[in-house]
Amino acid sequence: MKIFAVGNSFYGDDGVGVAVLERIREANTFPGADLFDAHTDALVLLDRFTPGELNVIIDAADMGLEPGSVAAFRPDEVQVKIKSDHLSMHGFGLGETFILAEQLGTMPEDVLIVGVQPQRIEINQGLSEPVAAAVPRIISLIEAEATA
Repeated sequence: MKIFAVGNSFYGDDGVGVAVLERIREANTFPGADLFDAHTDALVLLDRFTPGELNVIIDAADMGLEPGSVAAFRPDEVQVKIKSDHLSMHGFGLGETFILAEQLGTMPEDVLIVGVQPQRIEINQGLSEPVAAAVPRIISLIEAEATA
């Protein structure tokens, strides 16, 4: 299993993926899993995707939900739109990464995207309370997916 964080840990709730990876490392929740921080450039996932394994991507996503809400979906279950707004901190977003991976024939069959609704995306801020409280729920969701 591969677990990827996409986001900027110095930009408030955009760092939720990194917080999840840190918690997983501390508790050794998924021994043997490859944990990778992609920072703000999803393009690096192209070299890290592994066909035949579960590939989990955790990212803050403006889904119009309450802050701290968590949604899990497959790339084909949602239209991934990249907007040019303050939430798009990524140099090369997930939408573009998935399209390129498909074109290159490297898109894994088993990709789970875990989106977390941010409360604040501000420089030099930690996670907001609702997003920090979502971290254990995110890990439980990944555990359930890994054992399904």
